[in-house]
Amino acid sequence: MSEIIKKFYEENKIPAVLLKQKIAKFDKHPDITSEFEYWIQNKEYKPDGISVEGYTAKRLAEESQYMNGEGAFVMLIELRENPKKALEQIAKGFKRK
Repeated sequence: MSEIIKKFYEENKIPAVLLKQKIAKFDKHPDITSEFEYWIQNKEYKPDGISVEGYTAKRLAEESQYMNGEGAFVMLIELRENPKKALEQIAKGFKRK
């Protein structure tokens, strides 16, 4: 478990149940976890960020105000785990139900 990410979520008052779910997702993807930790510590995206389905966290953040920071990294995980669903969401402009 990433203590950096855990602290980030705790500081942002994420409920314990949701925190466990989010941490579990990041634990499955150490490369994305590492890059998210970098963002938390530096408040900037790595210039050579991880690309999933042609998207980096930086590119996702540039394409939607809703994808800045944590949301961009969660979307990278979604792109990796459920590419069809995530690409459809991106194509629709990240609209939520």
